[in-house]
Amino acid sequence: MSASGGASSKDDISSSRRSSLSANRSPSMVLGPRLSSVKIINPTSLFVPSKLTSEVFSTENPPLDWADAGLLIPHEAIRRQMAMMVQSVNAMSDSPEDKEAWKLTLFSKWYIEYLYESVHEHHDAEEKIYFPWMITKTTIPEKEFGQSHEELMSAMAEIKQCCAEIIKKGGKGCSAQVATLKEKVPKFDVDMRAHLKEEEETVPALLRENFTQEEEGQIVEQILQAGGLGLAKKFLPAVLLAAQEWTTDAFYADFVGSIPPPIKHLVDKYFLPDFENVVMIMRDAPTLASEPKLKRVPCCGIPFCFPCLI
Repeated sequence: MSASGGASSKDDISSSRRSSLSANRSPSMVLGPRLSSVKIINPTSLFVPSKLTSEVFSTENPPLDWADAGLLIPHEAIRRQMAMMVQSVNAMSDSPEDKEAWKLTLFSKWYIEYLYESVHEHHDAEEKIYFPWMITKTTIPEKEFGQSHEELMSAMAEIKQCCAEIIKKGGKGCSAQVATLKEKVPKFDVDMRAHLKEEEETVPALLRENFTQEEEGQIVEQILQAGGLGLAKKFLPAVLLAAQEWTTDAFYADFVGSIPPPIKHLVDKYFLPDFENVVMIMRDAPTLASEPKLKRVPCCGIPFCFPCLI
């Protein structure tokens, strides 16, 4: 569940990874913002439809409630990241010079470490937690136009392999890999948008008819706990930066205000600054004129520094 138009430069649970994240979980603590904390009485005071990248929701068909917003929260983040990904791939030279190898390696590391991991975890959460929960009360229609999760993840794996080859070569002599990225990334972008569109067309009505906001909130919390702080570090900043654009100040204040203080401290002091000053620069590297000096937020210096552990 959770278009190039409207994207901003401000803009990352498979069982095999669950064990590696278990040390970062805290079953008794909420690991992200809660949609239920936002009182949706007058939707026009909470959403900015003109800033949405959705092909379903717009000024003519604005989101109305928690069922719509619940999908838009992850989907808007994913679409904005994809828009910038396509922009970076389009900026790559067909015959990249060795002196600009850093552009390819930084982008490739961003894709593997952030976008691939975030989207993969998102789809796994849907397949293993969210959709099984939904079919306890309703039937989810077969997909008609959008690619299946398996097909999308296969496409992402091919792009990941290409990026891994670029990293192995140090970004040098990568004309073939660039050609592959220019072929596969735009197609993946189109297919992924169609997939998200289909979910936004079908899922909200099923939620309203069969579940309460409280029930949906509980299953989302399960997803957050399964992803742990590792996923929160990679994907929550993208969610929050996107929400700054498509939601009003009132919505955003309530949404962010629902994050528990210990997690919000990590978000404010580490996750968001690193995302804006390191992660986004890695993503946008092919569009930059000179090699950046990436510097993460320094930790407190003790051996068991919590941000460093995740």
